[in-house]
Amino acid sequence: MDLIKAENLNLHNGLKDILIDARFRLMESTRYGLIGPNGSGKTTLIRLLLGELQSDKGILLRKPALTTGYLPQQPRFKANQTIEDFLLSDITPITKTLSHLEEEMGKKKGECLEWLLAAYQKEMEKFEERGGYSALEKGEALLQRLGMDNPLDQTMESLSGGERSLVFFARAILPDPELLILDEPGNHLDYLGLAWLESFLASYRNSVLIISHNRYLLDKTCPNIMELEEGKLTLHTGNYSDYKRNKMRDLLTAQAAYKAGRREIDELTRKVKELQGIAQSQYNPPATVMNQLGAAERKLTELKDKFSEKPGAPETKLKINFGTEFSKSKIAIEVREFSFGFGEKKLFEKGKMDISCGERIALIGPNGCGKSTFLKTLLSEGDWNNKGIRIGPSQHIGYLSQQPQFNTADGTIGDEIRTWGPLSADGAFKIADNFGFTWEEMEKPVKVLSGGETNRLQLARIMYNKSNFLILDEPTNHMDIYSREVIEEALKNYKGTLLIVSHDRFFLDKLVSRVIEIRNMKFESFDGNFSDYFKIRYPSLPRLSGSLTSRGREKKAADERISQSDSHAIERRIEEAETEKLDLERLIKKALAENREQEGLKLTVKLEKLGSRLDKLYSQWEAKLS
Repeated sequence: MDLIKAENLNLHNGLKDILIDARFRLMESTRYGLIGPNGSGKTTLIRLLLGELQSDKGILLRKPALTTGYLPQQPRFKANQTIEDFLLSDITPITKTLSHLEEEMGKKKGECLEWLLAAYQKEMEKFEERGGYSALEKGEALLQRLGMDNPLDQTMESLSGGERSLVFFARAILPDPELLILDEPGNHLDYLGLAWLESFLASYRNSVLIISHNRYLLDKTCPNIMELEEGKLTLHTGNYSDYKRNKMRDLLTAQAAYKAGRREIDELTRKVKELQGIAQSQYNPPATVMNQLGAAERKLTELKDKFSEKPGAPETKLKINFGTEFSKSKIAIEVREFSFGFGEKKLFEKGKMDISCGERIALIGPNGCGKSTFLKTLLSEGDWNNKGIRIGPSQHIGYLSQQPQFNTADGTIGDEIRTWGPLSADGAFKIADNFGFTWEEMEKPVKVLSGGETNRLQLARIMYNKSNFLILDEPTNHMDIYSREVIEEALKNYKGTLLIVSHDRFFLDKLVSRVIEIRNMKFESFDGNFSDYFKIRYPSLPRLSGSLTSRGREKKAADERISQSDSHAIERRIEEAETEKLDLERLIKKALAENREQEGLKLTVKLEKLGSRLDKLYSQWEAKLS
């Protein structure tokens, strides 16, 4: 059954087309991932589906009495609003209306009373749809399942970003909606919270529409991908990896068709000229010649229209190259007996860690464990002569922060870039242009930049400074998928040392070769990428219970190792297949760039077969864990 159906939907926001003749259906008990570049209008589309906006043209049909749950990207709450008040904020207005109607029914009789009874019944149905009298109990139980045991009278503003995300999510799913709409649900969740979210959504029985740039989340939870780009909404069957593979294959096919079409145009052009020569050489050319000429000219016009533009990979506005600066020393970081805390709260106790030059490290841990605090301490106090935190003598560090500090807080993008070195206005723009900023945006004040723009400006500064050691704290936050892939490619080609804090599992798997976990106030090292670490640390996903900060502590199940020899064999085969997958994707991209379509198409067939093999291997591995 259709929950929402759209026919020839058009929407313009005053600046550009968000939807152009869009046709789509959202079916019951189906999960969809909505992707597209930043600014393409994904959140605007969600507002349209929720009835907050009206289309300019077309038809949008909703199932009668459709119940929806919505988690916006930036949920709002009132000052001094408690967790309880926020959880019940959709119900509170209804309870007030019910109380008012009850009071009025005690005063009225006859037809007026009948009208009040009908209104009361209608409000009661809405009340029950949103959880009714058991809503608070359900909400509290749901928060505990999410791993949050904060008191319900705690204010929302006193919660951390991760804790607020859990409350927002709990309110969205509290009424058990037929359609759950989530706009970047992974924001502020740590890796265990994300793992729980993946597990929850994968088994959610109702329909889900997720806006996300988290490719791992999309792969695990969404068997359908909707792509919104330049006003066109396209549905792709399969998860994100399937979508990406099919998109490359379609592009290679289109390039091959374009080549064949251009050859046909050249042949037909010669034929038209030949027929024109015959026609012009005779006073009264035969009808057959003129008919052939007319047909050839019409066909030529048709082909020129069809193959007027050469298909190519979508151009990215980001052109990043972090350089290939090498370090002469062997030691990047050496930490000994590191202790740190705030008042009575200890974050680190005699921690020890070593990072060699050229290593690619992920620094992970649950929210609140001290990752960002450690990085700030490292940058402010780290020195070769500091025995607690030693930084190699030839290390030139580039740092991307979640709370960046620019040189010109009240200046523009252009002003900021020109503080980095002796740069003219044109020179500053050349740097900014590599990171997707326009000439007009050079006059944009730094203090009003979005999260994505702030990260891009930080990356521009890092690239300009040519560092041999990059420390990146959530570098893909607020970035769309296309930007993340460009950053990944640039970091893969980088020869220096990498230390990355990120909850983007897809990103980490492609870049790091060792994971350092902050656990029990210590640093614990694991060889391999994030998935390798996660399989060892959590052979089965731990139940998210207790406070958020306790989720990274000892759990018996989490410390168990998979002992079966066949499970180890499956893991090795998965690792080999994942490596082969990355190699094939790189080769296909290269074939696209060099117009070697046939070779690229053969590689996509291999990639498709490899994808099926990987699915089977993961199923076998998960069966061993259950």
